[in-house]
Formats: sequence, structure tokens, C-alpha cells
Amino acid sequence: MAPVDRLRFVKYQGLGNDFVVVDGPLMAPARAVRLCHRRRGVGADGVLTVLPPRSPGAVATMHIYNSDGSVAAMCGNGIRCVARHLAETRGLPDELLIDTDSGPRACRVHRGAGGAVEAVSVEMGPARLEGEQDFTVGGERLHAVRVSMGNPHAVLFDLPTLERAAQVGPPIELAVAGGVNVGLARPGPSGIDLVVWERGAGLTDACGTGACAAAVAAARAGSVPTGAPVEVRLPGGALVVTVAADLARVTMRGPAERSFEGETEL
Repeated sequence: MAPVDRLRFVKYQGLGNDFVVVDGPLMAPARAVRLCHRRRGVGADGVLTVLPPRSPGAVATMHIYNSDGSVAAMCGNGIRCVARHLAETRGLPDELLIDTDSGPRACRVHRGAGGAVEAVSVEMGPARLEGEQDFTVGGERLHAVRVSMGNPHAVLFDLPTLERAAQVGPPIELAVAGGVNVGLARPGPSGIDLVVWERGAGLTDACGTGACAAAVAAARAGSVPTGAPVEVRLPGGALVVTVAADLARVTMRGPAERSFEGETEL
């Protein structure tokens, strides 16, 4: 009999956006789909593979498979989980640089009393405004602001509910070549309420790059301040996003929780 290919993994989640984290080599997309299956696999929104670094000063590269086997260039919640994973399993400093397909990202693991991890912050790089776009869904005309945070987002100032996101998210995702993440945001005096339909994953409890894109779109509209922390509330909890006045720097801070580890033959 051929030897069984067993895979060691650690399960992490950031505000309920959950991931299977593995050390390389890179697996085939079909295996990632099996791992992410909620009933027949480990269950996750994506698989994050830790690979060797590409750029000077980086400690590793994060590769992202969505739950459908597609590849994402960047994942805000995911990179927080990978930063914690690297700091804890490799004994690396709490300030580390991680390569992604969207470029290197500087991360910092924040610890409290006794060294317990309280949060992870990420320098998400510059936001890129990609104009405005209208979409027609079921006869309704919807206006979106297009923002790239290393991956594409369409931010709509609309009712931020799971039901609404499930209604308008899929057709908007497919209306853009290569797909687009769809965020329904409602800015207010105390922050932003947000629900995101993620390309390749559907409804998730949280989306880090989506929170950053929503904060950028709201700051551009004058609905939230620049240069100050803004709370972005998602179904799974809150992230804190700070957008520079020139949009050249976006910082995100939030939790990264280790759920369990194991081994699988999937």
C-alpha cells in the first residue's frame, strides 16, 4: 500500500473568519477544497500556506486558497493569523514582515500580561481607488465605490445585513472579471457597520481587507475621519482601521485566535 500523505495543520480564526494554516509545500487546489468542507473536512473559509520568503527582510510568504480552491492575493484576517502562527511556532520577534501576492506586509503581535496575544496589527499598504461603478441586480441599480486593498472590493453604502449581502453579493461578484468582494457599509458617528460577500468564499463573519476598503470609501466620502482609529463592526466582531489622509497608509488591528491543531489524511 502507498504511504498515507498526512498533513499537520493549525486552525485559527479572526472574528469568526477561520483558516487552516499549514507549513509548505503548496498543496493542490482540490485538497484545499476538501480541507475547507464544513462537513467532510476540517472546515474553514480558506487554507493559508506558509512558504519561504521572497523579499529581503521577510520571514515567510503567505499563500491563500479560498474555500472554492481559487487563489486570493491578500487576506487581512488571514495575515493576522499567520503572523501569530509564525511568532509562536518559530519563536520569531513580534514585529515581522510577511510576503503576500500583493507585496510584503509589516505585522506586529501585541501581547498583554503574561505574554498572552491580545491582537495583531497589520500595515495594509496603500489603498488604490479604482473609480465608481453601477451594478443592476434584479432591476435595482446599485452604486459602488471600487477600492483595491491588494484584492478588489466594491463598497456599497447600503443596508449591512447578511440577507441583503446574500441577495446582491453573488451577482455583483460575477459581474466583474475575476470576481470582486462586495461590502455593504453603513458609516455613522461611532464607526462603520459592515457585511461582506467574499469572492470565492461567500458570506463570512469578517473580512479584514473588506473592513479596510469600507473605511477608505467612507473616509473618501467624509463620513469617517482620516488619521484616527475607526471601529468597523462585522458580524463576527470589530476591527479597528486607521486611514491616512492621503490614503497612502491603512492600518488594521484585530484578534487572531488559535482554535486547535491536528493531523488529517484529506
